[in-house]
Amino acid sequence: MDDSPLGTLDARAIALAYLAFGSVGILGGELALAGIFGTPLVSASALAKGLFFVVVSSVFVGILVARKNRRIERYQTSVEASLDRLQSVVSASPVPIIAIDVSGRVTIWNDAATETFGWEREEVLGRPIPTVAEDQESEFQRAVERSIEEDGLSNVAVKRQQRDGTMREFSLSTAPIYEPDGSVREIIGIFVDTTEQKARERRLREFEMAVEQAGHAIYLTDRDGEITYVNPAFEQTTGYERDEIVGRTPNLLNSGEMSDRYYARLWRSIEAGQTWQERIVDKRKNGEFYTAAQTIAPIEQEEDCIGYVAIQSDITETELTRQRLGVLNRMLRHNLRNRMNVIAGYVEMIQTETDDPQIDDHASVILDAAANLTSLAEKARTVTELLESDGHPTEVGTLVENVVSTSRSEFPDSTVRVAVDPDLSEHVDNRVGVAVEELVANALQHGGETVHIDAYRSPTDESRFVIRIEDDGPGIPESEWEVIQRGEETPLEHGTGLGLWLVHWVVTKTGGSVRLDTTPLGGSAVTLELPRDTPRD
Repeated sequence: MDDSPLGTLDARAIALAYLAFGSVGILGGELALAGIFGTPLVSASALAKGLFFVVVSSVFVGILVARKNRRIERYQTSVEASLDRLQSVVSASPVPIIAIDVSGRVTIWNDAATETFGWEREEVLGRPIPTVAEDQESEFQRAVERSIEEDGLSNVAVKRQQRDGTMREFSLSTAPIYEPDGSVREIIGIFVDTTEQKARERRLREFEMAVEQAGHAIYLTDRDGEITYVNPAFEQTTGYERDEIVGRTPNLLNSGEMSDRYYARLWRSIEAGQTWQERIVDKRKNGEFYTAAQTIAPIEQEEDCIGYVAIQSDITETELTRQRLGVLNRMLRHNLRNRMNVIAGYVEMIQTETDDPQIDDHASVILDAAANLTSLAEKARTVTELLESDGHPTEVGTLVENVVSTSRSEFPDSTVRVAVDPDLSEHVDNRVGVAVEELVANALQHGGETVHIDAYRSPTDESRFVIRIEDDGPGIPESEWEVIQRGEETPLEHGTGLGLWLVHWVVTKTGGSVRLDTTPLGGSAVTLELPRDTPRD
């Protein structure tokens, strides 16, 4: 805007004033000279020429002022339109725009600021900015000072509170607005909400850390199977450094042990969007073969597959252990049992053919040993079948009744007392029955003459229940129980059989736990805490 006198008066008024002033000046000057100094008046023609010059000059001045006024009006109109457009932009902006004066009072607050922070415009205009929490005052003041000193800020990470007290993260950019004298009148700020972006970045960093520190070999490929990333565990498992494998395909690990049909099925599965889970034999960099449990899944983005993620767990030692156990199990189940039957048959023949009492006694010892070994083989077979089979839900009361029936038939002179909570209608994995039978049989065979079986809901966990077996015998040796708790045997510390191991394995397999106590009479009390099983059709 132009604040000169010409910019504040109407052009016609200025021209008329100029004409009047010029005319009065010419006529008054002539009269004054004639009256004071006695000079003769100029001729009428000269006077007319002077007045004509004044008229022309007045018209010219009026034209100039009118043109200037039109320029001023156009400038004002342009400024007003720009201000209107700026106001529209601020109001319609999808991001919060807030302006404050140097004292920190709000001067601009757009609709997006209301939507983001929760305060209405009328509540905040002319008042201190409400988005700054008490513990952020010093940071806020420093941001104001920097905005003035540095002529604005760009993409500064800040936290601001909403009306309900929730803190959100923003990227803040500011710009000062100056007065004509150069002082700062306002500071306008634009807030870009980065809360979700920052959360995603944090999750991504956590994911990267988890993958980098994972104990399983992990690698990523593009859609064509070209490796784009491997984690440190992959380098350790395969022997390949990251720079050696990235850009290659997993075919570099091909041991030749897996058939073409295997890989064809693999690709059909993952290209169909399915997750592949199979055992694979791959080859390390040094040529050594290793067996891995491998899972491969497609990575999808907006329903399009952009690559694949593969996870390998080295199970070479597990496979060897499984093979060894398989061979030993076969020997126990077949070879040992068959050989013991042969030994028992020959011993019985010796007993029938000899009259020597000493030989007969020795033969009886051999028969007992053969019977124990055969029983051990049968128990090993039972363990294997139980752990390899799938259980099914059985009512707790029914399971206990079956155990009691079996125990009374095997030990008719003993007493088995049962107390099942009448409100206990839970179901349990039927394989637990074998563990309970083993504990009851062990108590009746090596303990006293009375066994108590109690079944009730767990007092500490509503999702579990308890089966407790007590006896009045000498109790289970602490050394045997310590072996079970430790989870492994040593040449000097080991159990005397498979009974307790069977109980431990079965209960653990079904998601339960085992605890050993002593009864007031010195006997054993074994507590099985078990999860409820859901009955299935």
